[in-house]
Amino acid sequence: MIGQVTQFAHAVTHEAHADAVRRLVVRHLGQVSKDEALIGRITVVVQEMARNLVLHAKGGEFLYYQDDERMQLLAVDRGPGMTDVARCLADSYSTSGTMGAGLGAISRLSDQFDIYSQPGQGTLVLAQFQLRPATPGQLISAGICTPYPGEELAGDAWAINGNRVLVCDGLGHGHAAHAASSKARELFLEYDLNLPLENLLERLHRALTSTRGGALALAEVLPEQAQVRFCGMGNIAGVLHDGRSRSMVSGNGTVGYRIGRIQSFSYPWSPSTTMILASDGISTRYDLATYPGLAGRHPAVIAAVIHRDFRRHNDDATVVVMKHA
Repeated sequence: MIGQVTQFAHAVTHEAHADAVRRLVVRHLGQVSKDEALIGRITVVVQEMARNLVLHAKGGEFLYYQDDERMQLLAVDRGPGMTDVARCLADSYSTSGTMGAGLGAISRLSDQFDIYSQPGQGTLVLAQFQLRPATPGQLISAGICTPYPGEELAGDAWAINGNRVLVCDGLGHGHAAHAASSKARELFLEYDLNLPLENLLERLHRALTSTRGGALALAEVLPEQAQVRFCGMGNIAGVLHDGRSRSMVSGNGTVGYRIGRIQSFSYPWSPSTTMILASDGISTRYDLATYPGLAGRHPAVIAAVIHRDFRRHNDDATVVVMKHA
């Protein structure tokens, strides 16, 4: 995942929005791939996902993420949901008088597909495409980052480097916050993976003194040692879920300005553990146990549910999820 990232969110409440999203995605895709077959598949999937938001949910949000390896598309809504997801995936089934080929087509055309739906609470559909061969590993991850309402640039940033995760919330919002968090992300991806988290945070602190600074958290999952290490400053919330939720401890301070003693803490990790890191644009009141089956879904779907239901609309909002493949 090292390199440039493109991500955006687009409200979809009308078929004109569906067409706009399709054009926007195709434009971005044209900058990273010339594979006409891939472009054709993604065009159909985007159109179906966006139209489903209009026809079945009466509106929702389309989330786009693309890095060096993958393009990830999410359709998120608070519509009626599905009582029988398997039946809705059948090509002949429709609830709106259409041909009923939408979800089945999305599933077949995607390199990776996932769906989570609860009656009366809404649906999330994930379609993922590989732009380059995936980097093998025991862990999979995904994140969602959206800007303060009205801003084009997010003041938060996140990144994955090996089994390590960074989330940075630049102080305030807008361009200055974006500059601080982007610099943290860039340096995080450059530093040696053998550098202890405490030393890494110290280096980031020194490097961000020329910026506005911000809250920052680092986490590293060590499956062979059955543990995760966490090192943070400020109000980035780290939570481990394995049937129950446990919060991880951050220190007080603003990275790049003034920080207290840098410490890392170790916590148990197992193949059933899900790690969630979130900026304070996400309420900490979520509990995966209240969403039947959600912990078993793809990290992108877990992140999208939390973002949909617990985003505060007065700040940048970021949530990152890592778990075993």
